[in-house]
Amino acid sequence: MIFGKVINHIKSHMSYSFIGTGIVLFLFAVFFFQSFLQNEYMQFLLAETTKTEQAVLDASANNINSMLREALRTGADTVMDSELYDMVENVKESDGAIRDTMRLDVKLNNITHYQSNIAATAVVTEDGLLCEYGKYWDKSGYSELWHGENLEVLSGLFDAVMEKTRERSPASYVISTEPLTHEDFPQMLLFHVAYPLVGSHVNKTESCAVVVFTFRLDKMIESSALSNEKQGDYISEYITDSGGTVLYHRNSELLGENERKLSTEQIEELEKPLNYMGWTIHIDIDTNTMRGKVQKMFREGVVVYLALLFFCIVFWNIVLWRILEPVGEIGKAMREIRHGEYGGEIKIRGTHELWQLAQQYNRTVRALEVQREETKREYEEKTVTLQRCNEAEREALESQINAHFLCNTLGAINYSAMENGDTEVSILLKNLSGILYYTFSKETKLVTLGEEIDWVCQYLYLQKYRLMDVFDYEIIFPEEYNEWPSCKLFLQPFVENSILHGFEGWESGGKIVISGKESGGRLVMTVEDNGCGMEAEVRDAINRTFSGNAGIERNHIGIGIQNVVARLRMYYGPELEMKLETAPGKGTKFVMWLPIPADILRANEELDAEESNETL
Repeated sequence: MIFGKVINHIKSHMSYSFIGTGIVLFLFAVFFFQSFLQNEYMQFLLAETTKTEQAVLDASANNINSMLREALRTGADTVMDSELYDMVENVKESDGAIRDTMRLDVKLNNITHYQSNIAATAVVTEDGLLCEYGKYWDKSGYSELWHGENLEVLSGLFDAVMEKTRERSPASYVISTEPLTHEDFPQMLLFHVAYPLVGSHVNKTESCAVVVFTFRLDKMIESSALSNEKQGDYISEYITDSGGTVLYHRNSELLGENERKLSTEQIEELEKPLNYMGWTIHIDIDTNTMRGKVQKMFREGVVVYLALLFFCIVFWNIVLWRILEPVGEIGKAMREIRHGEYGGEIKIRGTHELWQLAQQYNRTVRALEVQREETKREYEEKTVTLQRCNEAEREALESQINAHFLCNTLGAINYSAMENGDTEVSILLKNLSGILYYTFSKETKLVTLGEEIDWVCQYLYLQKYRLMDVFDYEIIFPEEYNEWPSCKLFLQPFVENSILHGFEGWESGGKIVISGKESGGRLVMTVEDNGCGMEAEVRDAINRTFSGNAGIERNHIGIGIQNVVARLRMYYGPELEMKLETAPGKGTKFVMWLPIPADILRANEELDAEESNETL
């Protein structure tokens, strides 16, 4: 159930489609880009590392060659020292006298401190070790280098050197890497060079002893570029001798091992032989470890990508929510309208296209609301009008018999008055009979403007006779409009308003003028008096009724004017226009713009055309 709701929620929100598509494309791009970039970076890193390490290898080889050359030259110069030669002879001849031994010890001390890379100097004869001085262990409580098993190595060096002197070999020195370390100083890496001590003698066969110089290989390496702790753990630097034995390695456990144990298929090996000693410098690049480092780095990069993707999704969701917010607002407003709950206009909080759409929605809703109110008002007006028309027809039917009876009776009285010569009474009866007949005999028929004007004349005549000198009246109406169709009894309420209200309290001086003329394709009818006028509040209420912008306002408008306005609007439609002009003490003026029927307009146009042709 919950899963289904989640699916429906996702389907109903467009933002999830954008986000889902973006995630898929992003992950697809990351997968291929990461694979491509990882391989390219691995190749680039391997090439750059190889280039860098080759430079390190060359620089280290040059530095170590220079130090080895200096060490060999120092040893060669030392064994040609006649003073050292004589001191050794004296010790041999005196059978190790303390005085001679001490002088030799001081000499070896000076020689050992002559060069920083010398760790010890020893003199060996056919009888064994004659004298030894160690810079770091002599007279300091540490063990001597040449003792125990190392004496056999020292004896082997003596024999090898003597063999070379007898063979008159050009290179009479012998190199050894045994022992490689001192038992009390395991961090030191040592190598040994043995020379025949010849002093000032030219013939090396006259050598009286062999001088063995012990040098610190580790200090030479530290002074070169080979020992760099900043190198990655996939870089291994080491030095091997001519037999492939490891003389130097950062991992001390590999010292003395054969280099073949260090080589694998995952190693990119760089090497360069040294000019002396028969040694070789190696730099191995472990491509498998390097690849693991690269993969780890890219895995961490994927974590960063995913975190970035998460923040992008959140940001993208916020942006989409902000962009699509007006769509949600419009949908919410439409649902409210569908359920009949109009909650007002949408609050506009932006300027982009969707907010502009929300503005258009607000305008549409406002227009529909205005149209709804207009329709409601028209419906109310038509309902009231129909009610009143029904009431009028019902009353007319109820009074029809009485109306005919009254008309016939008034006609009989009129004949009697005429026979008796009472002309005035006869005229009054005739007008009254005409009013009643017009009012009740044509309640469902159309009338003409001529008939309406005649009826108003009879009505005013009777009112004038009744009120005597209170008012006079004048009717200015062209005869050519007599046959126009007209709404029945539409002038009487306005005339009655002037008589009842305009001249209220007057004894004389009143004047009513009814006029009609054509203007702009419409007939302008005017009912005007010079009576008391109306207050602004009443005038505005009547004008609102005329314009159709107000309901029934019984407090200010007579029922007769309300009825006639409703009937005129139904009869003439929206082209009807009415206006009241009045002010206190300024009289009243009702103006009506009645649309001219289309058939009459066509007839007038044809008549004008015929007259023009006759003139030509």
